[in-house]
Amino acid sequence: MIQEIYIIDDKNQFIDQLKRVFNDKPEYHFVSVKSNELETVLKNIPTMIIVEDDDTELNAVEICKQIRNNEDNTITPVIVLSSVANHEYRLEILRMSIQYYILKPINEDYFRCTVENMIDFISTNRRISPLTRIAR
Repeated sequence: MIQEIYIIDDKNQFIDQLKRVFNDKPEYHFVSVKSNELETVLKNIPTMIIVEDDDTELNAVEICKQIRNNEDNTITPVIVLSSVANHEYRLEILRMSIQYYILKPINEDYFRCTVENMIDFISTNRRISPLTRIAR
């Protein structure tokens, strides 16, 4: 099953790294979009959203607010990648029900496991939970 994973990255640089890290996962379809195209992402209801905080015009807090305030994406998993190590900033983002805040530079093995585990969790949930109302 194809997994649509959107990357919010205004500089469009992170997608090449993702494609390399997940080159053996053809079912993972990565789409890089700019922060001003967030409405398109939200309309498509992706499997997951990754926010590249250092390379976006809007900060991750604003992007995450927009995601969580969108009725169709309240449970869409979100990973924020950022070089901001400030404890309060990280907590502010995580308190918006964001699943992961990963400090950069990222460890590719850790990142890969995080993404794979989240997608496995989503797939399992969709198979067993009638509350999701998502077709199998």
